[in-house]
Amino acid sequence: MKGAGQEKAGANRAAIYARVSDKSQAEEDKTSLGEQVLEMESYCERRGLTVVARYQEVGKGWSKKRPEFQRMLTDARQGRFDTIICWKSDRLSRGLYPAAALMEVIEAYQIRLESVMDSIDMKTFGIMAAIGKIELDNLRERSSMGKRGAAKLGRIPTSGVPYGYRIGADGRPEVLDAEAEIVQRIFHEYVYEGMGARAISRRLTEEGVQTRQFARRWDTSYLHRLLGHTAYKGYSAYGRKRKIATEEGVVVYEQPQETWISISYPPLVDEATWNLAQQVKKERYALSKRNTKQFYLLQRLIRCAECGRRFGAVSNWYATSRRNGKLYRYRSAVARRYYRCNGVGKGDCCREKVYIRAERLEELVWSEVRHVLEDPSPILDVVESVGEGTGDLQEKIARAERELNGVQLEEDRAIRLFVSGKITEAQLDKQRKFITERLEGLRERVESYRTQEVARAEKRFVQESVLEWLGKFDGGLDEMSPEQMRETLRTVVDEVVIDGVNNVSITLAIPLEETAPIALQPS
Repeated sequence: MKGAGQEKAGANRAAIYARVSDKSQAEEDKTSLGEQVLEMESYCERRGLTVVARYQEVGKGWSKKRPEFQRMLTDARQGRFDTIICWKSDRLSRGLYPAAALMEVIEAYQIRLESVMDSIDMKTFGIMAAIGKIELDNLRERSSMGKRGAAKLGRIPTSGVPYGYRIGADGRPEVLDAEAEIVQRIFHEYVYEGMGARAISRRLTEEGVQTRQFARRWDTSYLHRLLGHTAYKGYSAYGRKRKIATEEGVVVYEQPQETWISISYPPLVDEATWNLAQQVKKERYALSKRNTKQFYLLQRLIRCAECGRRFGAVSNWYATSRRNGKLYRYRSAVARRYYRCNGVGKGDCCREKVYIRAERLEELVWSEVRHVLEDPSPILDVVESVGEGTGDLQEKIARAERELNGVQLEEDRAIRLFVSGKITEAQLDKQRKFITERLEGLRERVESYRTQEVARAEKRFVQESVLEWLGKFDGGLDEMSPEQMRETLRTVVDEVVIDGVNNVSITLAIPLEETAPIALQPS
């Protein structure tokens, strides 16, 4: 290695380094990589330097994570060239770390540093790089303050908006009708038609629906992000994260929620639909194969009666056996499956029996539900009981209304007698008090009869709807796959509740608002 004070003989080998901060600058005529290289090559030709190495990249000047910059430093240590030529001094470094790394190499290996557009004073190069870093930080801080100010005014502070919107002339989000229809369709298919993100993505791709990036296909992960964006229910939060440039690169910091700025968006779906989408996404994620290695029929359906928490699925691949007085532990070919209250491990539940064998519980619940699907009489009995004992309601309503009209005529007659002077005001008040009591009683009776009449009509409708719904399962129970059985249970069962000694009760969730949940106690 040559000393810092030694002179090199015939030091005419040059390396040229070109850099732009982002891809857009790479295409600009004045600062493009190609233009920088041309000017540096002309400079070397005029100075009698031979270009032996070229380094070009797109990256921030303050970052040390520049592959070409690091490769240039490595080649310099190996003595490949004697001079580094840059287009402008800030192309080499705008940060303290790159400047320090470069200074270390050029001083140790006596490498000259020259610039085409400005002069470089090696004594002040490090200081200039540090000052450049401070200027960049100040620029970023002013830019951040400007963006937060725009967000507080309801304007979009960035260049992009979610699919379904565009930035209007006033800087606020506007609805793009064509894209908005796609967003509404995605939510409807995902929430109300039971389609998964993969199936929706495939269908949109097959139909040739254009993405925001004009890609040929819809990506499942992009669809998941779309379903989770709060803009579609009316707002988006700006300032949730802050990016800070360090010598290691950009570091992202989560910001406190109280510092977020809410920006209003025209909602594309109602809040109930958006919330349902998040619930469905959470349930689908929990049931996905990558998160559940073993199949569990009752996953996310069981609740603990002691602490109210859900039961989780637990698999045990290991078993023990005792031979000749020694205990051996070995891995089983098939995992033993259990359900376990999630509150036990967190100290929120003190159940007597912690683990429940999955096979026993699944067989019990499926047997009870299957019995209901094959024989819906318990459900229909509850429906039939609605409105029983009301008699001939039409005749009762007609008779009560006739009595009501008669009492109202009595009131009118009493008022006419008072006006004509045939009865006193005290006599009128006495008659009206009696008449009012009769009117209130008759009106309550008519209202009661009409309520019973509505209940009877609803009962007939519920009977027909329940039979129609249960008919979908007729004859197909034996051919169901485990996945179809689980989907059926998620449709039919509202929840399975287990108490501290593992007594089980099942609450059905018939998809009709007219029926109350029916509790069954398995025998």
